[in-house]
Amino acid sequence: MLTQNAHILVPTDFSTPSAHALEYAETLAKAFNATLHLAHIIQEIEYTEEWGNVYTKLKEIGPLVEQRASEKLHALQEELKTKGIASTVHIAHGRPDLALEDYARKHDVALIVIGTSGKRGVEHFVLGSTTERLLLKSPCAVLAVRQKK
Repeated sequence: MLTQNAHILVPTDFSTPSAHALEYAETLAKAFNATLHLAHIIQEIEYTEEWGNVYTKLKEIGPLVEQRASEKLHALQEELKTKGIASTVHIAHGRPDLALEDYARKHDVALIVIGTSGKRGVEHFVLGSTTERLLLKSPCAVLAVRQKK
């Protein structure tokens, strides 16, 4: 149950659906004087040294990906600050649903507000759905926000 001064986790991949979910989370944060926890999960690519030059390039790109994500998260945090909304930022590595579940447990999160793109068919089957897995396993309530049409 969402109460005053709650913690709301807002995962973002910086996509349009994530931005739309953040709008919902902002409204809830204002209504409940809640703190928003902005999280970006970097899913590691499995590769081996046998990939040669590609392996080297991927290793070099990793820190740049994290740096760029950090910059984007802090920009969102500054924007929230101008609106009077308290927030924290978090970057983790791993499978997104597992990293988000773990974060929610460790930070007494009352609600996860997550965007969904509404993928269907083969794309959904192949990629799976972080939102769907969170709905099944989350330690707290999950609000899945559909993409604007």
